[in-house]
Amino acid sequence: MINTIIFDFGGVLGTDADTIFIETLENNGFTAEKAKEIWRLHWPSLKLGSEDVDVLWRAVGEKTKTSISIIINEYNDAIAVDESVLNLCKLLRDNGYKLGILANEAFEWMNIKRDKGRLSEVFDAVCSSADLGIPKPDPRSYKLILDKIGSRPEETLFVDNLKRNTKAAETLGIECIVFRDIDQLRKELKGHLIRID
Repeated sequence: MINTIIFDFGGVLGTDADTIFIETLENNGFTAEKAKEIWRLHWPSLKLGSEDVDVLWRAVGEKTKTSISIIINEYNDAIAVDESVLNLCKLLRDNGYKLGILANEAFEWMNIKRDKGRLSEVFDAVCSSADLGIPKPDPRSYKLILDKIGSRPEETLFVDNLKRNTKAAETLGIECIVFRDIDQLRKELKGHLIRID
């Protein structure tokens, strides 16, 4: 029986870091290709917590005449939580489910998400890949959050928008939903006999 539900953040509970990074840079005179190039160079270290976002922003600042503080503020303002999914999570919590977040994210950006969504009030554990030093789909990341929550794979459901992440979780015996939208999520949760009323 499922008693624990773990959610991805980007693309499920809220904005995806890479999408808003590219959009923010495009809004400030960068081509999409140049923005993606900068992202690809820094993201592997950011998501492991081995590089601060300041290093990324310095690299951006070297390639623009726009004030980097303006770009940073625009990016941070673009970080958003999907209230419909968060409200569903609150209902799940009220129905007695243990909840977690497992997101590939930099320290600093995960902290903004924690604050904007007041995530610690809803979730039993909020873990970024930078917190753990291990990104999805590495199986160790799922094991670490399960240890933090105190749950076993066979009693856990994982929700992510990327199939490579759900496939990795399934190899551990975790049931999964590939997220597309809130209506599909509600329907599939009911299909897993999760109480959402």
